[in-house]
Amino acid sequence: MKRLRPWISIACITCSCFSTVRAQHTQLWLDLVMDYPFANQYLFEMEASYQRLLTNDSTWRSINFTPTLEYQFFNNVDLIFSVPLAYTAQTEDYDSFEARLSFEGRIHLTQNKRVNTRLVLKGEKRYFLNVDEDAWENSTRARVKAEATISINAPDLYRDKLWYAIVDYEEFFVTDQELNERYSNKRRARLGAGYRLDYRNRFELIFTLQSSRNKIHDDFTSTDNVVQLRYKMFFNPSRPASIQDQTQ
Repeated sequence: MKRLRPWISIACITCSCFSTVRAQHTQLWLDLVMDYPFANQYLFEMEASYQRLLTNDSTWRSINFTPTLEYQFFNNVDLIFSVPLAYTAQTEDYDSFEARLSFEGRIHLTQNKRVNTRLVLKGEKRYFLNVDEDAWENSTRARVKAEATISINAPDLYRDKLWYAIVDYEEFFVTDQELNERYSNKRRARLGAGYRLDYRNRFELIFTLQSSRNKIHDDFTSTDNVVQLRYKMFFNPSRPASIQDQTQ
């Protein structure tokens, strides 16, 4: 318990920061994630997500689908390639479709312990379609994220009936032009809890505070809350714990 006290304090401070910031919008995200590890170094993932704004005066909603291939390059370095696809109702009269090419490097600073910490570097090439005008744009974006996963009731993250905490912070950097979208992310902080029932089934509840720009109407900057519910299913358990049992 003594080892957890600093992390409990950090979580309490983060909760306090979340509660003192008045969010202008609240979003709900529902995620289904299926992971299939294979060949001892690879992981194939399929993620489907439905996102919508809970404010009554807006129709913003998005359907997302992301196939991902992950390769364990070294014991503490993962290389990841994904192609996120999203169809979004930006406003009542404006829909968009986006396809991204995403390359990611994940560096494990600590792993296979009670507290796992990682640094994630990501580069994205975004292809963005205004559906109504049939006009394409493209943009390049970099993302940097620091994240920690903390076991609450076990000495590590690879046990059944495990409760764990999720804390991370991410910055977004557009290297060329902004795209014509409702929520263009600037930064994002997350605090959540997860439950690993067994190897196959994990459940997560995550609260996100994000700062974003509305590139449709006068570059308006807003602070938004996101409530995220995630269900993760793992297949093919015959792998080393260092790869097969990542909780996120």
